[in-house]
Amino acid sequence: MRRIIGIALALALCAALWLALPQAGLPAPRPTGPGTRVTQVDSSHYPDVTVYVGVADAAGAPVGGLGQRDFTISEDGQPVEVTAFSGGASAVAAALVIDRSGSMAQSDKIDGARDAASAFVGQMRAADRTALIAFNSTSDTLQPFTADQGDLSRAIGRLEPDGGTALYDSIIAGVDALAGAQGRRALLLLADGQDCRDSDVCPDRYGSRHTLEQAIDYATAHAQPVYVIGLGERGSAGQDGIDEAVLSRIARETGGEYFYTPGADQLTALYRKLSADIQQEYALTYRSPRPFYDGTRRDIRVSVGGAAAGGGYVERHLINVHSDPLVGAVLLLPIAGALGVPLLLRRRRRAGSPAAPQPAAYATGPLAAPAALGSTVLQAPSVVVLPPDVARCQSCDAALLRAGARFCAECGASQVAEAAPRRYFCDQCGRPMRAGAQFCASCGATAPQPYLMGQS
Repeated sequence: MRRIIGIALALALCAALWLALPQAGLPAPRPTGPGTRVTQVDSSHYPDVTVYVGVADAAGAPVGGLGQRDFTISEDGQPVEVTAFSGGASAVAAALVIDRSGSMAQSDKIDGARDAASAFVGQMRAADRTALIAFNSTSDTLQPFTADQGDLSRAIGRLEPDGGTALYDSIIAGVDALAGAQGRRALLLLADGQDCRDSDVCPDRYGSRHTLEQAIDYATAHAQPVYVIGLGERGSAGQDGIDEAVLSRIARETGGEYFYTPGADQLTALYRKLSADIQQEYALTYRSPRPFYDGTRRDIRVSVGGAAAGGGYVERHLINVHSDPLVGAVLLLPIAGALGVPLLLRRRRRAGSPAAPQPAAYATGPLAAPAALGSTVLQAPSVVVLPPDVARCQSCDAALLRAGARFCAECGASQVAEAAPRRYFCDQCGRPMRAGAQFCASCGATAPQPYLMGQS
């Protein structure tokens, strides 16, 4: 029974560890209709789930004025009822992650980046908040989330090109900045080159500590789409210029979008369009028809008019850990303790128990022969050690402070010393004899008159 319990606890620990780790490789499905797109799924208030949907016309312009009845939504194929709806009124938390590497000094790229960021900030609404993160060899938050456009403008003015390119680390920095934001979250990443980690034009030490796969997995584990803007000349892997295969992969696998601008003068119009598209999205909230905390993926389908789009999320609330697997391990220590403490106590009890008596087969001499021949050997019983007798007062029977005390500490009575036991000796060989013995056991002499030592 104890072994079964231990195995069950071990399996529970392994399952909990798996659920605690971020679930990578689950990008949102691409839209099946060109006019509708699921841009974000927010399950932070599970079992209530909010889906953000962008609707565009044939020219790519956002479509406004739609109502709740224009949308149908299902989870895992089961239709659900929309419990809350808003169109274009959701607050937006946007992280502008901008490349400030040394190459941004060329062709007025840094000036174009400043103008584009300023245009995005200029379109903020009262409830919107924006943060500015700049990266070269490192990622620095020039301005945390704020609704103050003045603070953001001053931070944008501090963008100066210098250093290498740690592109992948900047994605993780942007995801971390948005991790605590509520509602619609947007991460806009601007880059004009490749990460020095994978490029031949700059040393590896000026690149990212994380790999491309780690950055993508981190964003998907936090359900954070990345809008990627490639700026400047197109290049190839390891060469100068942007690697569009890498940038488009980041956008595709995180559920975002990729945009290319050959010149910095086109950035401002692009940032204004992105801001308008995000602000005019629709937010639809529903209650999951399967409200179980089981850590499984749920697939969502949204239809409007003749277009449909897909999305999804992973229910992570059984052990909700996103930032670091080590945090999950710390939270699982009680489970490990429940598994390990009983085993430790059992070992300590075994170590502290008295050794079993050895069988007579280990005896030496002739008596060991029967054991060697396979005879049954009876083990001796355990030895019971009794505490020594306590000396007591001859008058009041109280315990004396020490053996041989001459007075009682309780009643003060003097204690009569017991007479030394009489000892008898053989008058021929001088060896001790048993009282009343007629012959000496040592020499065999007759002892008709044994005498007491010390007496004549």
